[in-house]
Amino acid sequence: MKHPVLYRISMLVLFAAYLAGVAYLCFSTGQTSLKMPKELFGIPFDKCVHFLMFLPFPVLGTLAFGYRSWWRTLSVMTLMANVIAFIFEQLQSRITTVRVTDPADLNANILGVTAGLLIAILIGLLRQRKN
Repeated sequence: MKHPVLYRISMLVLFAAYLAGVAYLCFSTGQTSLKMPKELFGIPFDKCVHFLMFLPFPVLGTLAFGYRSWWRTLSVMTLMANVIAFIFEQLQSRITTVRVTDPADLNANILGVTAGLLIAILIGLLRQRKN
């Protein structure tokens, strides 16, 4: 890698933009002119969105904060993702008038984080094997 500082800065910016996007999706009114399906593969579409929102968190967080001790970083990112998912879910009904706190949404968030964790572990193992 020719420019590790530039890489780290770009990953931090990407991670911050990702977090801003998740916050927007969690607290926006949800009104759109797009026609959304009710289900995707038999799963409520809303739960699929929650899953996909939190899927990148462990990967992007670990890329942003480094792989020197990737297990520790990944553990912190996973814990942080679950805490943020919980806080956002609790705040939705308190901050907005159109959102409600739904335990099924929190479960979808946690499943997304878990899937992201597995992807990040794979990436870490592949990087370790490469070195």
